[in-house]
Amino acid sequence: MNISSHRMARCLERLYRIFGYLAALCIFAMLVVIVAQVVLRWSGLSLPGATNYAGYLMGASTFLAAAYTFHDGGHIRVGLLVERLGRWRPLGELWCLLVAGSIAGFITWNAFDAAYWSWKFGDISSGQDALPLWIPQAMLALGSTAFTISIVDHFTRTLIALICSLRANRHGAHPVVRSL
Repeated sequence: MNISSHRMARCLERLYRIFGYLAALCIFAMLVVIVAQVVLRWSGLSLPGATNYAGYLMGASTFLAAAYTFHDGGHIRVGLLVERLGRWRPLGELWCLLVAGSIAGFITWNAFDAAYWSWKFGDISSGQDALPLWIPQAMLALGSTAFTISIVDHFTRTLIALICSLRANRHGAHPVVRSL
């Protein structure tokens, strides 16, 4: 691994961590909104749009945490199938990452498209809060972008490991192909 790829890996890991922190912040903000709504109801008041805000924060936290969770190995994967592939495992993992990256890219594209058109048309939520919908949609788009980048990052690392292994095999060595 050369210096520039090491720097890139560190930058990407920092990006995933930042998005994980943002997801945690959204969960904490959701807790604050829910507790505030409960306390206000006890006093006979209400927080307009609290349910909507909690939903927006839940969606944002889910998408913002996806890259961090994926990079940390926390997502449910098709490990049972891939592990049974034996020496073909790296190719199976590449195929799975390619499919996952395609799906994540599709979600990212559509999330940005939805946020753009909501901004362009001035869409607002139908609840009491009348929040411009592009704001929570942009959080989903950013989170899905980081998730897509994470999948592409792991695809690239797995592909490089496979190529290095094939080159080493060509020269008589028997390295263990390590997949990420």
